[in-house]
Amino acid sequence: MAERFPADIARDTLKLLASRRLAPTPENYQAVYEEVAGLLPQVAFPLAPLRRIASVLPTQTLAQKRIAQQFSAAVQAQDWTGLQAAIADYAQLDLGDRGQTPALATVPTAHTVHVLPSSLAEHFARVIESTANALGEEDARMRELSLQLVDFLRIAPPPLPALEQMLSNYSYRLSFTAEDQAQRRRSMHALLRMVSEHILSIATQDPHLQEQASALTTAMQRPWTLQQLDTIQTHLKNLLFRHLEIEGSRSDAHTELKHLLAEHSEQMLGLGKLSDSHAHALQNCAEQLEHSQDFKELASALHTVVASGNALITENRVVQAQLSDLRQQVQDQEIAITQLSSALTQVQDSTRHDPATHTLNTQGLHEALQSEAARNRRHPGPLGLAVLQLDEHAALAHLSPEDNSGDAQAAAITHLARVARCTLRPQDALARISHTGFAVVFPATSATAAAHALARLQTELSERPLLYQDQSITLSFSAGVIQANPGHTPQEALSQALQACEQAQRMGMARVALG
Repeated sequence: MAERFPADIARDTLKLLASRRLAPTPENYQAVYEEVAGLLPQVAFPLAPLRRIASVLPTQTLAQKRIAQQFSAAVQAQDWTGLQAAIADYAQLDLGDRGQTPALATVPTAHTVHVLPSSLAEHFARVIESTANALGEEDARMRELSLQLVDFLRIAPPPLPALEQMLSNYSYRLSFTAEDQAQRRRSMHALLRMVSEHILSIATQDPHLQEQASALTTAMQRPWTLQQLDTIQTHLKNLLFRHLEIEGSRSDAHTELKHLLAEHSEQMLGLGKLSDSHAHALQNCAEQLEHSQDFKELASALHTVVASGNALITENRVVQAQLSDLRQQVQDQEIAITQLSSALTQVQDSTRHDPATHTLNTQGLHEALQSEAARNRRHPGPLGLAVLQLDEHAALAHLSPEDNSGDAQAAAITHLARVARCTLRPQDALARISHTGFAVVFPATSATAAAHALARLQTELSERPLLYQDQSITLSFSAGVIQANPGHTPQEALSQALQACEQAQRMGMARVALG
């Protein structure tokens, strides 16, 4: 590394003072100069401890008052020579009256700490390490200062004056880094808002796209917790997916329009050729009429003109019919695009929810499991997954064949879903995975606690029977509960829970089995 001259170090020091907006005091200049030059911080004058010592010095006599004032003046002026003289005078002072010694014993003594205790230094080091990890790898200088401070704190024991200087430099640098982090977040927020506003401005005719953009805007206005970031990512993915579909439909419509225009151009070109042929025939007829001498030549010319006119009329009719067909095709395609867009909106609305029970479906369940798996990777904890199967044979067996139909089964499924939503916690996700089966995701819950929750649901279901056609039907279900493995896919976890549910069904009705 090339040697740096003092003038260069002084110039860089002034620049760094200006960028940090620090007052050009001797203390600030010395601290920044040492940081730029890579020197170890100098030991600062222990002003605060010496002031505490001056405040407890005895002042019972005039000599004590004089020496105490001399000591305080030397501390204020940071004069080591004056301090030495005051301490020497106090040591040679003859108190004379020994009877005042007990009074001196009542004066509190200050305990000056010159080094940081090892346990407190270790706590400080862990705080600095956590701060460096939270700030990331973007600011290399900040991470270097953090590592230097951590190493210094783990020196046994770290001296307080040097630590105070290093903490002062670190706090200045940390304030700028925190401001950069806040500005980066504001920039990300502005970029996402710009994307949402741009898509809204170019697709004003799609209500579903506008709904997705509004949902993204609402999600961005809330505090950006990790869960809220997952929600923003989901809304942004749906928004971009819908925009890609619209652009694909627009591209297909553009291609079809070019095809229709090409056909129209070909028809008009053929019509133009017939018009030129008819004009040429009229010109020849006029020349023949001018030079004809008998009716036979006139008849031949007129026959040619009439034939050319009939061909032109026929071609015009054909072109008009084709144009009418093309117009009808365009209208039919516009109607089809509108119907497909409406159907697509309905399909997207139902891709995550079951329309009969208003719970999640299989796709929604997979997304919920993926979201909980991502949260577990950030904050490790248990994740319970249960599969419920309605015991319909036991519940609906006493109904008559006319009553025991699909309507009774649908009513039982709807009733089970309603009771489950009222009994389970708000954070528990309920999803319908089959005709008579449900799955429940229990965040931050062990398999045993999830089984207890299903037992409470079983009790609540028995206390709230289904009323169907003036009959009271008591429902029950069999369930299998597992603790999901973070390394398994949603499909693997669901398959394991289904096996546990099948085991519960083999054990009998209204049973809960742990997988």
